[in-house]
Amino acid sequence: MYSRIFKKISDGALKNVQETLDHVYSQLKPCLVELTPAKRRAYVKIGQESMNFLELSNKIAVYNSGLFPGFLKIELFRKEYSLTHELWKLLIKLDKLREAINDTEILAGNYALETALTLYNTIKIAARHDIPGTEVIYEELKSAYAPLKGGRQRAGTKRNARQPELFGSDELKQR
Repeated sequence: MYSRIFKKISDGALKNVQETLDHVYSQLKPCLVELTPAKRRAYVKIGQESMNFLELSNKIAVYNSGLFPGFLKIELFRKEYSLTHELWKLLIKLDKLREAINDTEILAGNYALETALTLYNTIKIAARHDIPGTEVIYEELKSAYAPLKGGRQRAGTKRNARQPELFGSDELKQR
């Protein structure tokens, strides 16, 4: 048998993280806006190249203010750039955290799903052999499993007729 080791996040740590996230949100909320999906699509997404361009433009505005067109407000531009730059730095940190949380959730979820499918198949076999009480459990699990069977398939994979491909993780395949 193999071992899957995940460190449990303590209830206290989870509560602290939730409170910290709530605090961060409350601190930033007065400065944040929420765009509608249509407006979000209408604006250019700021990426690394855009940030490089903005940073260079800001330097030019600071050190060569005479080149800045008179009909534009240099101070407004500098405030917008500063806010964009600060939020950009926050987003980089949040993206790293989100990705690490997401990766851990995906892997732990796949391990848990693999175990749940083993339980499901064991109960299905027990129900076929008329083990008392297993038919009701099997039907309940079967109805919960049905949406998974019709779920999205990973590109380039084929589903086995008896068992759908649910585990795409290389870590799972290497065990």
